[in-house]
Amino acid sequence: MRRFVVSARELWQRHPMALGVAVTFSLSLLLRWLYLQSAPDRAWPFSIFFYGDSRFFHTYALEHARGLASSATLPYHPPLFPWLLGLLYRVMGEPQGNAYPYKLCLAALSASTVALSWTWWRGLLGTAWSFVAAGLFAASFGWLVLSTTYSNEVLYAFFLTATLALVLRHRAGPTPVGAVLLGLAMGLGSLTRAEHLYLWPFLLAWAWLYRGHTPLASLATRWGAAVLVSAMVLTPWALRNARVLQELNASTPSLEPLPVMAPVTVYGPINFAMANHAGATGGFTPDSVNQLGQDGHLDVANTAQRHLLLHGYAVGLSWMREHPADAARLWSAKLGRWLDGLSLGLGASNLPSGLSGSRAPVDLFVPEGGALKWPLVALLVAGVLLSVTPRWRDFSLLSLVVLHRALITAAFFGYTRGLLTIFPALLPLLLLPLVALTARRPALALRVPAIAGLLLLLLWVEAGALALGAPRGFMASGSTDRTSGKLIQDDWVRIWPK
Repeated sequence: MRRFVVSARELWQRHPMALGVAVTFSLSLLLRWLYLQSAPDRAWPFSIFFYGDSRFFHTYALEHARGLASSATLPYHPPLFPWLLGLLYRVMGEPQGNAYPYKLCLAALSASTVALSWTWWRGLLGTAWSFVAAGLFAASFGWLVLSTTYSNEVLYAFFLTATLALVLRHRAGPTPVGAVLLGLAMGLGSLTRAEHLYLWPFLLAWAWLYRGHTPLASLATRWGAAVLVSAMVLTPWALRNARVLQELNASTPSLEPLPVMAPVTVYGPINFAMANHAGATGGFTPDSVNQLGQDGHLDVANTAQRHLLLHGYAVGLSWMREHPADAARLWSAKLGRWLDGLSLGLGASNLPSGLSGSRAPVDLFVPEGGALKWPLVALLVAGVLLSVTPRWRDFSLLSLVVLHRALITAAFFGYTRGLLTIFPALLPLLLLPLVALTARRPALALRVPAIAGLLLLLLWVEAGALALGAPRGFMASGSTDRTSGKLIQDDWVRIWPK
């Protein structure tokens, strides 16, 4: 046993990065696989805990895999995740009533994100705490759900963590290779989730604030190269969108023309209008568009819907100006739903929060009670405040990512899954107060994360025990379709274990 420990220590000293990546990837993938084994929905393209846009992704991926030329449809969804899914369909064959193989591929992608995050967390948190962060990411119940269903958050989190790793590595300005990689991460991330494009001002502000002695001209040239590469990545899709929008304008010559400049999507104005009106709840509420006709479907020939596509920002801002108190309450509701992501627990059983709760439209399951939420909010606030102090200023980049997402949430919809999406930035901030408390006591700095790591490993034991039994059963209730009697998946659904 002693010889084994000595050999392991020597291996770690020689290849710490490779060994760390292998361990964090393997354990993350193992837990995702064990979770799938005990899940009743493992063969479905969605999860009982998250439905999202899985139907759209599946349909789009099938068309992409079959090489079908889609008609001139409005560019409403970012394309990269359904392209990835379509590639899996081409390589592995189209699904024959079983999404399990594709879910395993997405689980592997998520495990890669955990491992990649660990590589740069190690420099921020230190080796011991970085393994705790990786364990929390791997064991997050929310991420066990998202990484085993058709969710573009799985792909987006990979590009977000790659972006942050590159910015921290090239804080004085990216090298030519670094500029290309950062431009690729920003461009591809934007093609996965459009709001990633608007992370650029926050990254550039951080680079300018912490530029050190780098000349301003050199800084502008280096970062400008990265921005240029990201624009080049977006150009083919933007040209395709311009062609489609020109065709749509030609088919409706009597209506106000749609702008043809759309780098990723055109959903900004209409989503803003849907998110900010008297009937808005803070979450996804398409009622304001559904009431305009077309049976709830978006149609550019519908003059009322087209008005929101063109002038949705003005419509939403007008309502805010006329109802400032209601707008403030709505912002609070949006941020509250977003922060519900902190109420999700760990492991296959979502400990300690449990598996009884509700799923909002197009959003992730939220457990009842939410005892974890406010203590973790307090911990996050403490981490953000510490990040502006000189000693921990590298963490301020992560605080800017949280600020970016909070502003996006306040402007549009409050999604619980939106908080899970920024886990690569969020987890180090949550751990920073503990890191700061133990930093001056070397014994605690090793002992506390070691104990935390051992406790986290018990979640793998629990998931293994569940995987050995029959898939768990759940009950669900909510609105039902009058014709089929089935649950309407895009509405509120309450879930509890059998």
